[in-house]
Amino acid sequence: MQVDNAHVRVEDHGAGDTVVVSSASDFGAYPAVLADEIPGVRVVTIQARGFGRSTHLAEPPEQGWLDQWGDDVLSVVRQLGIESFIYTGISHGGGIGWHLARRRPAGLRALVSVVGTPHDRRGDTTSSEGRRKMVAGRKDPKVVEEQFRLIGGRTDGAIRKALRDKVIAQLVDRTLAYSDEEGRVNQGMPFPEATTNDELAAILSTIDLPVLAIGGSRDGVISAESTLRVAQCVRRAKVVLFEDEGHFVAAERPERVVREFRTFLAELPELEATWAEGRR
Repeated sequence: MQVDNAHVRVEDHGAGDTVVVSSASDFGAYPAVLADEIPGVRVVTIQARGFGRSTHLAEPPEQGWLDQWGDDVLSVVRQLGIESFIYTGISHGGGIGWHLARRRPAGLRALVSVVGTPHDRRGDTTSSEGRRKMVAGRKDPKVVEEQFRLIGGRTDGAIRKALRDKVIAQLVDRTLAYSDEEGRVNQGMPFPEATTNDELAAILSTIDLPVLAIGGSRDGVISAESTLRVAQCVRRAKVVLFEDEGHFVAAERPERVVREFRTFLAELPELEATWAEGRR
């Protein structure tokens, strides 16, 4: 689909009146499982510009990757005639959702962020340390695998470890197959103007729509504190924090994420009514 001066790949999963939109560099099983497991849900996926079959860019967008990707989401939503939608995203896809939530465009009902809450702040917001190392060593299989293992976080048990090895092997293969343009994409942190956790909390406190943030306490890049900050700062937010999951929960156990999504979807009408009453 054409969006401004670029093309983005758009796919549909399922059918129904509840529309869920998601954007990312690539997609695993999560969108299809979401559409298959929850009746009446249509999931629209948008491959972010810069990756795969979407237009590649030699230079980062002037407005930054996350805001550009957010604009692309809204362009697709308008062209498809979608009047109301829930946005969900994993990792950097969640970052897109946070930028959209801050804008609160017409039609956006809620945000479901999966291991994608804004990073803890230690000054520099141009990149997480892991992403910076990944970009620098993107052609070295050892560097790429090492970074994915650090990002994924600790796991245990033979079955879970075997699943982690499979997921990481897939991620490494995909990363090594990137073009140079794809491999150099570094979206930085959501809300880069916030360089301290207090500044980040102040931005989160301005977000006013129903939010579900799902995280894993073993995540190697999005801390438990980052996830819990949402519960402390975003009005009417709900947080689910799994002790035994890391950054790859949506790839390793998508059904677990979908169960939480289903519960949130059932609660959403009440949350929306509360939100509307609070704004009177």
